[in-house]
Amino acid sequence: MSPSFALPCVATATCAALDPCADANYLRCSGFHGLDGVKRQLAGRYGELGFRIQPSAIANGVPISLWHDVPLIVSEGESGFVVNAYFEISRGTQAKLELNKWARHNPIWQDRKKVAGQDFERPRYLAWSPEPSNYGALPRTWENVLEDDPRTGYPGDTDPIDVVDIGSKASPAGLVYRCKVIGALGMIDGNELQTDWKIYVINLEDPMAEAISDITDVPRVRLDQWGLFWRFYHTAAGSRQNFFYAPGTTTGFSADPHWLGASEARQVVEASAASYQKMIRDQLWKKVDPPYWVPDLK
Repeated sequence: MSPSFALPCVATATCAALDPCADANYLRCSGFHGLDGVKRQLAGRYGELGFRIQPSAIANGVPISLWHDVPLIVSEGESGFVVNAYFEISRGTQAKLELNKWARHNPIWQDRKKVAGQDFERPRYLAWSPEPSNYGALPRTWENVLEDDPRTGYPGDTDPIDVVDIGSKASPAGLVYRCKVIGALGMIDGNELQTDWKIYVINLEDPMAEAISDITDVPRVRLDQWGLFWRFYHTAAGSRQNFFYAPGTTTGFSADPHWLGASEARQVVEASAASYQKMIRDQLWKKVDPPYWVPDLK
């Protein structure tokens, strides 16, 4: 059974001002520690084009960009490489929610697709299956579409780097919480031929977080399930199969997933963070079409 989606507060709901999870009445986000001082404002109906999630500061209501305003690194030490991650799609749901790179303050919105030959757009949904894990991205990272990825040789996919939380509970969409980086999968989009890294993490509040420090600690059957999903999920909409970066093989790529451990995953994240800094410093956000929205940097 798919988990219920986190509905917005209503007048009769109890929404504690200091609890960044209580605004959605999602079991008070049991098992998650949201970013302190941040709440989510939801508008529209889930699954429809008008749906939006806009995080804002509890203290003054000022909108917060999950991409630009949230720090990436939380800590580096005995607990591993811990980062903030924001989540767009809750495990078990199918509506394709995504951070809007072009809109002011980068809200999460219902992704859409123009219908060929007709003058309207439709909401996008995952066609292959419901999302198998909590899915989102890392703040202040960027997969550079203007340059080839130094590992894969294919350009990035224009987005903040994707993150997959393997934790045991479905997260509310739009929530930022602390995660430990445990591995990475270098997916290459079979149609666009762009690099689309998947950084695997575990929610730091998850009961298994202490026992899982590397992707090798995850049962093989689960890795195989994710591999099948990433290889074939685009084909349900008529697209080509994806393939994977596989260092050490004859071609450097494979139809089957090649998992990188926590140490290499950290390097991928750091490289993506450096790409983000370059994007801001060199104003590369102006060179994509259409240009991204970024905060006033004056």
